[in-house]
Amino acid sequence: MVAYNFQQEFEPDILLGRKLSTIRPNGKRRHAVAGDELQQYVGMRTQSCRLLLRVPCIYSKPIEIHHWGADIDGVGCTGANMEKLAGIEGFASAGNMQAWFDNRYGLPAVGFTQIRWDFAAAIFVAESTTEEGSAP
Repeated sequence: MVAYNFQQEFEPDILLGRKLSTIRPNGKRRHAVAGDELQQYVGMRTQSCRLLLRVPCIYSKPIEIHHWGADIDGVGCTGANMEKLAGIEGFASAGNMQAWFDNRYGLPAVGFTQIRWDFAAAIFVAESTTEEGSAP
């Protein structure tokens, strides 16, 4: 089991199965790998902590986010594929995703891992508190 905390803005898209992956910086702890159970929360380390989803990880791959697009496990991602990536990451567009990463980490954002899950195989899905979605 690997736990991930999400910003509240991503909660609706996670619960509705629109956000299907997360991109996280590499650090001291290992990221989930295929077959691991992911536990996804909002508000970890607070009294309002809430489990959103328990779901199997289907893959984790190294990823870099650039001004020109992305590099996923050594394969360039631009144009329509970049828009698709942004969509499964819970962003309205590739430009919004790139701006979010630029503001938070600076671009190029290197040393990251994309963790993807299978929403259809979710073991637990919390009730949605809102029907909105599509974060930034």
